[in-house]
Amino acid sequence: SDFASTVIRDFVDQHCDSFKSVCMSASFSHDTRNRRIFPSKGGLQRISAESKIPGSQLEFYKITTSAEHYVPLTRLFVLATKLDLGYGDGYGEYSSLPFFENFYAGGVRSVRGFEDNTLGPVDSDGDPIGGAFLVVFNAEVIFPVPFADDAKGVRLSTFLDVGNVYEDYNSFDAGDLRYSVGLGGLWLSPLGPISVSLGFPLNEKSGDKVQNFQFTVGTFF
Repeated sequence: SDFASTVIRDFVDQHCDSFKSVCMSASFSHDTRNRRIFPSKGGLQRISAESKIPGSQLEFYKITTSAEHYVPLTRLFVLATKLDLGYGDGYGEYSSLPFFENFYAGGVRSVRGFEDNTLGPVDSDGDPIGGAFLVVFNAEVIFPVPFADDAKGVRLSTFLDVGNVYEDYNSFDAGDLRYSVGLGGLWLSPLGPISVSLGFPLNEKSGDKVQNFQFTVGTFF
């Protein structure tokens, strides 16, 4: 389509609109949390890798890792931190990660206060296209709802988010990291966990898309 991003049209021009590839993947996780829901101590580490095998029509690899830690500050307050890193690249005859495998940053699961998936590189029309290198760090102080002992399925938090996505690791610049602070809430509703946040960017730049109130269904952190 003529309305498609130039990144998509360039990819199709170079590689057609279909290809055959065989993927290999592996992952590892180590969980020391005291409980899966509303943990108060311990941590969770994950690493995963995938690669198209040599000889595939499209050859690339991706590596992602995340580390969560929970530290009790008092009987009611818990410090939660999370670091997400991701990187990918092409190999063989292909020199970059395909656009549809790019990482994205921004939003309630990433850097809150910015619209979902809008941080990082953009195409010639100003539309976000993601990148091959992702860095996101979240820190929260989690606490129960004050004066509501019966609200055991609800947790509130204050947070600091830092992150962005880059074209590749060579283009990483700490000065391009975006920061935000705000308040968050998690409700274990009958429909599943619902997360809401009220985020305020600290260093938004020209072209950034701000969205202060955000919510999502089906995520814990």
